[in-house]
Amino acid sequence: MMHSSCTRMEIKRVSVIFVFLMVLTTVQCELLMPKYSTKTSYDLSFNKSNILKRELSWQQLATEFSPELQTCNPIGLYVVYRHGSRYPSEKDIKKFNLFLERARNESINPEFEYLRNDTDLEIPVNLHHKLSESGKLEMNHIAKRMKKRFADLFQDQLLTNYAFQSSKLSRTIDSTISFIQGFVDDETNCSSALTEDELLVTCQKSSSSMRETVVVPLHNKTSDYLLRFFDAYEDCLKEQKDSDEDDELESTRTDQLREDAKFVEGKEVAGMQHRLSQKLSVPGAREKFNISREEAIDIAKMCGFQLALFNHSGWCNLLSDEDLRLFEYKQDLKHYWKRGYGHKVNYLVGCNLVRDIASYFGQLTTGLADTPKGVFKFAHAETIVPLECLMGLYKDKRPLTATSYQDNHSRLFRTSWMTPFAANIAFVLFNCSSEADDANGLTKYKLQVFMNEIPVDLPFCRSGPCDLIEFSTHIRKVSGECNFNNTCCFENCGGARCMPFQFNEWTIFCISVAAVAFVAWMLILMIELRYSGAKYIVIKNH
Repeated sequence: MMHSSCTRMEIKRVSVIFVFLMVLTTVQCELLMPKYSTKTSYDLSFNKSNILKRELSWQQLATEFSPELQTCNPIGLYVVYRHGSRYPSEKDIKKFNLFLERARNESINPEFEYLRNDTDLEIPVNLHHKLSESGKLEMNHIAKRMKKRFADLFQDQLLTNYAFQSSKLSRTIDSTISFIQGFVDDETNCSSALTEDELLVTCQKSSSSMRETVVVPLHNKTSDYLLRFFDAYEDCLKEQKDSDEDDELESTRTDQLREDAKFVEGKEVAGMQHRLSQKLSVPGAREKFNISREEAIDIAKMCGFQLALFNHSGWCNLLSDEDLRLFEYKQDLKHYWKRGYGHKVNYLVGCNLVRDIASYFGQLTTGLADTPKGVFKFAHAETIVPLECLMGLYKDKRPLTATSYQDNHSRLFRTSWMTPFAANIAFVLFNCSSEADDANGLTKYKLQVFMNEIPVDLPFCRSGPCDLIEFSTHIRKVSGECNFNNTCCFENCGGARCMPFQFNEWTIFCISVAAVAFVAWMLILMIELRYSGAKYIVIKNH
């Protein structure tokens, strides 16, 4: 009997270990599954476990991720969104359609004959950059889930209690409209109108004659220092990067701005090119279907776009998991060096945005009248990535390079989950004061960040949700490295136009000395003029 009992216990133990290993393997496989970089649809960016967590209330999430928040109450949130799924650029559509035409006119493998007849493969050029129907649904559903998750903050239906802002492009404007429509209840219909610098969204319940209009500010891209800082500071970014490339101290580094281009020229993408050529070629034919490396990358890009637009893609059938990993890494290299950790100035130009976040929380904690319960900004992947970098998220120990692909399968910097279509980063402030704290006039605030609706820890915080003081300290530290104004970014860029300048104790002393010298000079000049005038009068009287 004893032997039988021990055997059963051993079987149970082995079974538990086996199940644990199976779950661990499944999670690891999901993390390593290739995606489509910034062309990944919002739902596809999630693994199976996290996609279910989107439906949980903040209290349920706190139980799993942040138990210390269970006795707190949310008092405000600031969210930055990327627009929903969109159609490709005009340039990409023309390239895709040109390749499709060639595939239709040349002999190809009968297995892929459907490429000739699939109407979804050919996209009208006039749809370039426009928000798709799937993108509108993404934004609408995100708004509904957010309102349900933070029900305490959204008990009233007045849109004027919240602040909205969008960049001045159709895909972000339409994302804002779709979000607001999801934000109100199903019985409310919204219409919109555009002026030169504002989006007006008017909503009315079907059972009421009362209307409410929310005003959404819009700014031209060259003057949008909050949401399109990458355009507003474009010259500065270029100057800094050009300066970096010419820096003799970094002579051991080779043209890092083109790491993605070097990767395309490497052996891995050559293998992808060869595999696609073999697949598209007629079996047994001497002449192979000719395809360039750039076209191989474009096929993977189109695969991502079509999945985001239509939830299916004929192009994807041509690609192996390894092909998609190569495409994803190529795109990650591009964003790493253009908008991410590759150059510090890439994300320092986003300082205005983090200052605005800190300013909002300052208004909340000081009880400033008319402070909105929520702030919602609608922008771009190029806005989200620098903001994530300013928060220290997804930072690998070593830079991503064209030659480190094999070492970076488990990298943190993966744009597929950092900034898919409809990506969002929410900063939620909680009041965590106890009755004793209130009695002593103390208020404790904690900040929880949600990345694509899932709680994440900020690396500069000691553990779990940030104390507001910790967050504010980090923002001040970051801001100290940002010396920008609306025309130039001073010491953060090279060139004669941007002269190095730093406002510190020494500059204050120099300015003070100069001011005293100027005042003294003016006094001497006035005395001389007075003396000269008096002397002239005396001479005239004589």
